Amino acid sequence: MDISLRPLAESDVDDLMTFVNDPEIVGNFAALGKITREQEVAWVQSMLRSDCDRVWAIVDGDGRFLGNCGIHKIWWPARNGRLGIVVGARDVHGQGVGTRVMRLLLQKGFEELGLHKLWLVHYAENARMRHLAHKLGMTPEGVLRDEYFHEGRFHDMVRHAILKPEWAQLGST
Repeated sequence: MDISLRPLAESDVDDLMTFVNDPEIVGNFAALGKITREQEVAWVQSMLRSDCDRVWAIVDGDGRFLGNCGIHKIWWPARNGRLGIVVGARDVHGQGVGTRVMRLLLQKGFEELGLHKLWLVHYAENARMRHLAHKLGMTPEGVLRDEYFHEGRFHDMVRHAILKPEWAQLGST
């Protein structure tokens, strides 16, 4: 399956609304409550205006919207940012879309934005994300103990990161 990223647009809100309140898709996020269309429009607008966030739509070869991704919390003085991804199209889960998107995000962060370090955090029990981070050549940097309170309990979060020279050494693929 051919996967590419294009800039996220306000016109993507209806596609975003198909999964933004689906706990099976966004269940790993801290509890946000039910998101209205107006709130989602406001979020997209804020991302497009942001100096420290870059967001993209994930699309297949036919231009079908599969989800969204981004580099967030960019700290320009240190040239680092946090990776984020949501694949909302259930029919492509388990087909390597997340891996391909994360590689595209690394490429965008390092080559287009000139960042030096990209990082992500995930629930400690999220074995799939831990596996993906390892596959991408990311190094675990530590455990953030009781970092999030979600579904009635505290959760440890694990942070992984990769530096531009490490990514280049891996062949940037």
